[in-house]
Amino acid sequence: MKFRLPLLLACVFFAAPASADDPAPLQGLDAYVQKIMVQWQVPGLAIAVVKDGKVILARGYGVRQLGKPDPVDAGTLFDIASNTKAFTAAALGTLVASGKLSWYARVVDQIQGFRLSDPYVTQDLTLHDLLTHDSGYCDPEAMWYSSDDSDVLTRLRYQKPDYAFRTTFCYNNMLYLTAGRFIPAVTGESWDAYVAEKLFKPIGMDRSVTTSAARAAATDVAMPHALVDKKVALIRFFWPHDMDLTAPVGGIYSSADDMSHWLLMLTAGGSYGGKTVLPPAVLEAMETPQVVIQADSGVGRALRVWMPGGTFYTYGLGFFIQDYAGHKLVWHAGDIDGMASALALVPDAHLGIVVLSNLDHSDARFAILHRILQAGLGLPLEDTDDSLFAATQTAVKEADEEDAKRAATRKPGAKAPLPLERYVGSYKDDFDGTADITEEDGHLVLRLGNPDFTGDLEPWHDDTFRVTWRYAFYGKDYLTFGQDLTGKPDKLSLPDAGLKFERAEQAAGRQ
Repeated sequence: MKFRLPLLLACVFFAAPASADDPAPLQGLDAYVQKIMVQWQVPGLAIAVVKDGKVILARGYGVRQLGKPDPVDAGTLFDIASNTKAFTAAALGTLVASGKLSWYARVVDQIQGFRLSDPYVTQDLTLHDLLTHDSGYCDPEAMWYSSDDSDVLTRLRYQKPDYAFRTTFCYNNMLYLTAGRFIPAVTGESWDAYVAEKLFKPIGMDRSVTTSAARAAATDVAMPHALVDKKVALIRFFWPHDMDLTAPVGGIYSSADDMSHWLLMLTAGGSYGGKTVLPPAVLEAMETPQVVIQADSGVGRALRVWMPGGTFYTYGLGFFIQDYAGHKLVWHAGDIDGMASALALVPDAHLGIVVLSNLDHSDARFAILHRILQAGLGLPLEDTDDSLFAATQTAVKEADEEDAKRAATRKPGAKAPLPLERYVGSYKDDFDGTADITEEDGHLVLRLGNPDFTGDLEPWHDDTFRVTWRYAFYGKDYLTFGQDLTGKPDKLSLPDAGLKFERAEQAAGRQ
C-alpha cells in the first residue's frame, strides 16, 4: 500500500514513425518520446495535441501490454484517472447553467444521509466545496481499500478533519465521488449516462467508456503495468469495486482521438462543431482560480516538481491553474493502478495537450507534456526530464532506505509472543472498515475488505509482524497488535497505510 515510483531499467519499445506532416514545432518529438519511454520504461502511451482549433497530433507509441505485439494507436483506451474530475465538474456545470443546480447548493439538501464528523461543516458544505477540495477533510486514502461496502460515503461521518473549514486546499477523492452523486439526485440519471449524453455524444467521444463492463467489451485497450519487485509487470485493473463506484473520481477510459475532441471543445470556449457544449460561464468557472494551494504543503511541493516555474498554484473546478511563461496554464494529472495521465490547456494560445500512459505513477508524462508546451508556445526547448527523473530517483532511494531501516528491526528468530490463535478474530473501525485475522498453515493471515488485500504475516519483533501481500503489486507492510490489560490482542494497526482497528467485541461495546 505504498506510493510507487518507477526506476531506470533497460528496455526497447516500438514507437510510431514520425510523420512528415507534423508541424514544425513538433519535429523531433517522436525521437524524444522514444528516449523518454526507454528511460522511464513505459510500455505504451498516446498523445493528442490541438492548436488553434485543429488536431495537429493524435498518435500512439509502444505496446498495449508487455510481451504482446499489439501496438498503442490513437484509438487505444487508457484510464485517464483523475482527469475524469473535469468531466464531473463540467457535467455539473450543465445543470448549473440550466438553472437546476447551484454551485453553492448544500450537500445535505441533495445527498440523503450525508454527514461528516463536524456538524457545522455538514450543514454548510456545498457542491463548490466538494469540487475545490476546501472542506478541511483530506483524502482518506487507504480507507476505501479496507471495505467491500459499495457505499463508502456512509463512513465519511467517522473521519476527523485535518484543517478548519474553507481554510486549506486538501485533495479529497471521496468528496469528488460525493459531487458525482449530485447528478442522479438532480436528474434521476446515473453519472455514466449523463456524462455520455451531455459530454461524450455532443463532441464525438464515441469510444470512451465509464463502466467495467463496457471496458471489458471494448477492443484496443491498454493494460495496466507497474513496478513489481523493481521490474515492470502487468497488474490488474483498479480495485476495489473496479471503476464502477469510482467513475466520477477517475473512471473514464478514453483515447488520444477522443480526448482530442475534449481538448478542441475546451480550447474553443466550450463549443464544438459550431454548437455550445459547455456554456462559457461554466468553462470560466472551471478555469478560474477558486482556492490557493499552499506552497509548503505536500501537494504544493509536488506541483512545483511536476509543473515548475509558476509563481502561484491554485485549483479551479476540476483543474489546477497556474502561470507558465506568462500564460495561464490549466492542467491536471491522473493516477490509478497501472495508469498515469496528464492534460494541459493554454487558453490564450488555444493549445491543448494530453498524454496517456500504461505505467503506474510514471512522471514521463510530464517530461513529454513540457516538451510540447514549450514547442507549442514558441519557447526554448529546455528538457525537464533530468530534474523529473532525479526527483524520482531521490524518492526511490529514500523509500529504499526507509525499507532497509524497517527490515533491520527484525529480531533474529522472531516468534509471535502469544499463541497464534490468540490473535485470530475480526477487528473493526467505523471509518477504516474491517480487518480479519485467521490462522492458516501455521501462520497468521490478514484480510482487509477486498481479495487483493490478503497478506501473510511474519513475526518481526514483539507484537509487530511484516505483511507480505499476496497481490505483489502492493508489496509489503508492517502490522502491530496491541494488548489489553489481560494480555489479549485487542487492536491492530497498519501505520504506513494509516489504518487502525479494534477487536470487534471491543468496538461493539462502545456503540
